[in-house]
Amino acid sequence: MVKGRKVIRRQLTRTMAAISVALWLAGCALMPATRTEQSAAEPTPTPIPTAQIALKPTYRVQRGDVVRTATFSGRISPQKEEALFFRTDGRIRSVFFKRNDLVKQGDVIAEFEIDALERELIAAELELERAKVTLEEALRNLELDRREAQARLERAQIVLQGAERDPNVSRAQAAAYQKDVELAQIAVERLAEGVNPLLQNDVTRAQYAVEKLKKEIAEAQIIAPFDGILLSLSLTPGQAVAGYQPVASVADASVMEISADLLSNQLQQLAEGMPVTFVLSSRPGQTLHGVIRRLPYPYGSGGSGQTIEEKDKSTRIVIEEPPNVGNYAIGDLVRVTAEVERADNVLWLPPQAIRNFSGRLFAVVQDGDVQRRVDVRIGVEAADRVEILEGVEEGQVVVGP
Repeated sequence: MVKGRKVIRRQLTRTMAAISVALWLAGCALMPATRTEQSAAEPTPTPIPTAQIALKPTYRVQRGDVVRTATFSGRISPQKEEALFFRTDGRIRSVFFKRNDLVKQGDVIAEFEIDALERELIAAELELERAKVTLEEALRNLELDRREAQARLERAQIVLQGAERDPNVSRAQAAAYQKDVELAQIAVERLAEGVNPLLQNDVTRAQYAVEKLKKEIAEAQIIAPFDGILLSLSLTPGQAVAGYQPVASVADASVMEISADLLSNQLQQLAEGMPVTFVLSSRPGQTLHGVIRRLPYPYGSGGSGQTIEEKDKSTRIVIEEPPNVGNYAIGDLVRVTAEVERADNVLWLPPQAIRNFSGRLFAVVQDGDVQRRVDVRIGVEAADRVEILEGVEEGQVVVGP
């Protein structure tokens, strides 16, 4: 009985072992392929290249000229130009010229509705004429009266002298003759006082009235101040216009120059008499020359007045080349370059070669395989180069940031 149980136990042990082997073999079959097998089945990835260190730019210390310039835009304009305006409010009655017309000094370009003023002027001129005629007549009569009185005086004197020599003339007669002389003398003296001063006052008063009306009419007109061309004119009959509002401009086109309206930071760099070069926007390849003639107040001698005519704030530049050489005309746009500061035959580096750390300027000099920092002191600064006063020598290589 015991022996049978042992046999059964050995059989169970063998069966369990067989099952374990079968399970192990099945597990091996379900496992994924090995790394070697997987690599053979999949494509090989492209390796990532190693990043290279970028080389910093280098600059060589050179010798040459450093020029700082100021550049601004301008326009070809007449040298003599004046804005025109009425000096009172009104409504346009007539416009006698149009834009680009030639005018002569004294020409009435436009005027307000001044019919009433014109009638008053005619009446005042007639009154002045009457007063003048009255005065002239009085002066003419005065001259005749003077001549007559002088003749009477001389005649009385002759009679008196004869009576004084005639022994037959009594004292009474001689005294009478003396009185005639005195009366004639009084008449001459009275006429020497001239005509009634009220007559002269009438003429003066009439002249003032005429001048006042003429001034009022002139203030209601735009009159050409000199021979020239009308550059602008914006008036039509019936239009209401305020006094002192520019409505036209006249210019002497025989002499042209450059006009530019600049900001204060630009004006601070310039000076009257400074030479400039410029190019026409329509012909950028042609360089012309000029000289700054006037800067506005307080940077120069122009634009310091209080009247409208004196408040021109533009910068004016004389052109050296005549129009037939420079091929320019009024209205052409130009680009002006002024030499503000210059250093000749000096050491220089481009601005990007100079480093700044908390106000300290320095450069990194390549000395063989070694780089070293050196402090530098600069002078004239231009857009593309900077003057080096101290710190580096000609030919040295400087490493950029």
